[in-house]
Amino acid sequence: MPQGPPYLPDVSGDSFCNDVVNDKCQAAGNCTTCSTFNQADIDHIKSMGWNSIRLGVVWAGAQPRDANELDTAFVRRLHAVLDLTDANGIHVILDNHGDMVGSAGCGNGVPMWIQKLASPELIGKPLRTGLPYRLVKSLRINELAGYQYCGENETKWAAHAGDPNYNLLNECCQYLNVDGLSGINPPATGWTTVAQATMDYLLRAGAGRDAFVRYWTLLAEAVASHPSAVAAELMNEPMSIHRRHMYQTWRACAEAINAVIPDMSVSLADLGEGAVLPAWAVDLGGGFIDIDAETERWIKQSSTVFYAWHWYGNPASAADAVKNAQAIMIKWNVPSFETEFWSCDGWRAARAANISTSYWHYSAYCNTGPAFGDRIVPDETFGACILGWAGGNSSRRCPEDPAPLIAY
Repeated sequence: MPQGPPYLPDVSGDSFCNDVVNDKCQAAGNCTTCSTFNQADIDHIKSMGWNSIRLGVVWAGAQPRDANELDTAFVRRLHAVLDLTDANGIHVILDNHGDMVGSAGCGNGVPMWIQKLASPELIGKPLRTGLPYRLVKSLRINELAGYQYCGENETKWAAHAGDPNYNLLNECCQYLNVDGLSGINPPATGWTTVAQATMDYLLRAGAGRDAFVRYWTLLAEAVASHPSAVAAELMNEPMSIHRRHMYQTWRACAEAINAVIPDMSVSLADLGEGAVLPAWAVDLGGGFIDIDAETERWIKQSSTVFYAWHWYGNPASAADAVKNAQAIMIKWNVPSFETEFWSCDGWRAARAANISTSYWHYSAYCNTGPAFGDRIVPDETFGACILGWAGGNSSRRCPEDPAPLIAY
């Protein structure tokens, strides 16, 4: 799942993916990664006992312009991957992947043209954290070590302003996303004023939500002929506290998708896609906190929605995360899916509860930055090595089971 151009791998080659990213190659700048997903990968996936993939369909790559169509090169790559999964009986979860919202805030996911519509006055400006988020120290952007490289230097932040690859080209973003400075996928990036203006624009009724629904409608139309495309994960780890607007948006997308593909499963998700609402609170009636009554009725009556959740240590116990997800399942009458995790504890707890899982991740699918020799973006690069890249490998399994994990 490339997080930058061209956003999807091609299907060439005859060997399966096997990244080499370690301290030695990072110091030398000669690490290796993948840019393809081919029949050898499919055969490897099957040999591992896996039966599905979570395929990144990043909005920024699929619809880089405000148009009533998807990017033709993206669609061509998408069809090629789905032709493979169709032919081999591999199920596909279409994951609109993003981390920390969008490129204008040094994250990725939401197209730059949407962010320009949401908050044109914030494009290319120093990142700042507004209220109420700046009341929490860990959410303040200026508390990140990498932020200090540019600080309030407006000239540096303005470089490449508005470019879809701002997150890769701007040196302030580069330092903000360097491992060991701000850390991997720093949450504070998602709570800046530009990130939150983008999320509010998308989730509230109006042009932003309409654009998001249009994207998913176009994507559903593009994959309708592919039986392997079975599910839609609407937004990876949404960074918003406005639950009512989120669920109204999920409903609008689900209704649009199911108008095209009636039996496609569609995700519901909470803040950060975490299963953090305690089971006891759900049991006491709190599952529908800040969700309007009409949307609540729709969820309970739907035959296609599922609750998507991730586990990376919040809550502290994977077993508690499963209990929280199970409480939602019962309260809402929906299945759930742990669509992303790293620790085998997350797999064990979900498996014990008969909940499906997909593991992060099959390949880094990127070669930007110093680990790969600082290639020129985007002419010499593939993907984007930012925000949680290189965390996994194509053959990871939990030691006590022959086939524990579903491939990403």
